[in-house]
Amino acid sequence: MVLKAIKKVRAKFKRVYLTMFKHYFVFFIIMVMILTLGIGLIVRSIIETTSSKEYIGEVQKYFMASKIVRADYKNIDMGKIGALGGWVEILDSDKKLIYVLGNKKDEQKSYSEEDLIYLVDQSYDKLKNSGEYYCSVANFKADEKKYYCIVKVPAEAMDITVDIKSTDEKYIEKIALKMVGSFILVILLIFLSVFLYAFWTSRKIVKPLRKILEGIKKMTEGDYSTRISFKADNEFAEIKDAFNFMAEKIETSERERERVEKLKQQLLVDISHDIKTPATSIQGYSKALYDGVVPEEKKQKRYLKIIYDKSQRVTALIDNLHELTKLDNQAYVICREKQDFCEFTREILAGFYKEIEDKGFQLEVEIPEREIIYEFDKIEMSRAVSNIIANSLKYNPDKTKMKIELSKNKDGIEFIIADDGIGIDEELKEQIFEPFTRGDSSRRSTGGTGLGLSIAKKIIEKHGGRLTINQHPGYKTCFKIELFSDKG
Repeated sequence: MVLKAIKKVRAKFKRVYLTMFKHYFVFFIIMVMILTLGIGLIVRSIIETTSSKEYIGEVQKYFMASKIVRADYKNIDMGKIGALGGWVEILDSDKKLIYVLGNKKDEQKSYSEEDLIYLVDQSYDKLKNSGEYYCSVANFKADEKKYYCIVKVPAEAMDITVDIKSTDEKYIEKIALKMVGSFILVILLIFLSVFLYAFWTSRKIVKPLRKILEGIKKMTEGDYSTRISFKADNEFAEIKDAFNFMAEKIETSERERERVEKLKQQLLVDISHDIKTPATSIQGYSKALYDGVVPEEKKQKRYLKIIYDKSQRVTALIDNLHELTKLDNQAYVICREKQDFCEFTREILAGFYKEIEDKGFQLEVEIPEREIIYEFDKIEMSRAVSNIIANSLKYNPDKTKMKIELSKNKDGIEFIIADDGIGIDEELKEQIFEPFTRGDSSRRSTGGTGLGLSIAKKIIEKHGGRLTINQHPGYKTCFKIELFSDKG
């Protein structure tokens, strides 16, 4: 038992451990994804900024011919070019100078292809050291003719280093802003993930707890029909099932308690009624005898016979009440011995032989010739079987057909007592085994106590068996006693 308990605890811990591990693992994966996304955004913003054409051309956009050239070349914006002492030359398709913007400082009037290539290939460092000009060449069309635009700026007049520095600072600022934005986005995503994870976890834990507390509150308020329902894993599902099982048990117990309480009240009423009636008769007839109002001896004997019969009825009622109370006591233990149930049944029938013969009952008996050994209390079992047979004889008309059938099966013993008499109303079948229930719903005096079947049922149950009303072909009423081998 201890090992089973330890294994159960370990199994529960394992389930909780795996559940929590699963939750934390999912949360960890989400965090890694968010951080990866944030780093990716930062790297992407740096790459996009530093590799953009805007960044590459920022240093040279004021000095590159391709940036300033236009079809209306006479209105080209000289801007910084002129301020640095540079100028712009416009060449025709033959590469001859046709127009100059700014103050031209060399004497060259035409160019060859090699000259243009040379101008383009010169690096800034070589130009600055040689004292020549920084040049930029671009071709363009105007009036459907091909032209060339050459920008020339004195190398010593243009401090590219300063421009690059200011440009880098500008783009470093842009990168920093994008990094801050990406960082803020990552923080927001982490915060959102934590919030969603907390919300998800709370639904997994808080919601079941809230449902359980609501159920407990309703139960404490007396609503035993309360059931809790929610989707959960592990211990919460077990708690839910345990709570619902407990609630069902309590509700059933409460209904049974109410039923027993009503039964007790009805029992007191019935006992009072059944004792009061013969007691009143005894009192009346005895008073008449005592007062001497009955001088005839024959009448006196009849009164004494009535008093005796009524006292017998009261005694039978008290005996049956005592028997019923005794059987209800859990401490009462029947004395069981192994005996032949077939011989026991024959003895019971022999005791009722005269009464059966007097009423002309057509008795059909099926009892095996071989022994059926069963462990039972002969006195109590005799009372139970006799009560059922006596009821059939008492409440059915003469010449009623009765069947007694005893058989043994794999589960134990099956004993049937059936008749084709007046039968039992359907509405009475469910309560026929309750105390003071008789076959007549009006409770007219029938000479019985109404406790016989209740006592019989309790005796059979004390033996671990079952007494029920069944259907049997050709018979209106059939009582079946089942005595199980594994409880015998």
